[in-house]
Amino acid sequence: MNIENETAKIMTNFYFQMQGVRVIYLMHRKKERGINVDKKQHKKISFNETDFEKIISEFLQIMKDNPKIPFRIYSSANERDFDKAIRNFKIRQIEAEFDGAKTKKSFYSDMKNRLISCLSRPDARTKDRKFLIDCDSEEEYESALEILAGITKNYTHYRTKNGRHILVQPFDVRLMPDHDIKKDGLLLLKF
Repeated sequence: MNIENETAKIMTNFYFQMQGVRVIYLMHRKKERGINVDKKQHKKISFNETDFEKIISEFLQIMKDNPKIPFRIYSSANERDFDKAIRNFKIRQIEAEFDGAKTKKSFYSDMKNRLISCLSRPDARTKDRKFLIDCDSEEEYESALEILAGITKNYTHYRTKNGRHILVQPFDVRLMPDHDIKKDGLLLLKF
């Protein structure tokens, strides 16, 4: 794998997802087997396009260095509101202060993950939200496009390992009762 080429490909394909605060994940999914690893997930916060590119490059290098582990790179589909996340973080921090020594120690020894958890909460999304429709078959994808044609023409779609994802502005999900719609999903950037 050529890291520069792969990074450039992701940056080109997902240019619409690099602005603002995002959480980017490098994950090993158990269902894909591969070798057992102690640390199955890496998480980083991107604040802008430069951070995004640097993190993607770093995660691609980890993938290249560990070819037996079926890693995937994901990014939050919705931009995150850092101020909302900080507020949630401070609330958790105050709660940890009064929940006993064990809770306090646990909180402070894992602050980075606590912050990322606060960023990942649905209430930390910005107002510019997107839904992600996960289609596991071509039939499901065609059906989703047919329904979306009556709702909007403003959507993005891309291939995933097992199907396709469609990223679209929020709509009445009751119009697609048979589809897997994630209101705050993760974009699959690389598998």
